[in-house]
Amino acid sequence: MSGRYITETEMRRLLRDAYAQDPEKSFLGQISRNATDPAVPRDANSRQRIHPLWLTLGLVSLFVVAVLFYFSFVK
Repeated sequence: MSGRYITETEMRRLLRDAYAQDPEKSFLGQISRNATDPAVPRDANSRQRIHPLWLTLGLVSLFVVAVLFYFSFVK
């Protein structure tokens, strides 16, 4: 430890830097947290797993878009 005191402005700057890296404030961090499976949030490799409802919604949306393109362009 250096034993020196830090000024009030240095402390404010350090706190701003620390809170700026907060993942909860990040929009992408919030989306990532909300898209994960709450029951089993990590897989065997410690990666986040997607929520089954988001996966189902994505697959249904992909199917609807595929049907739309099929009936729009293939006659």
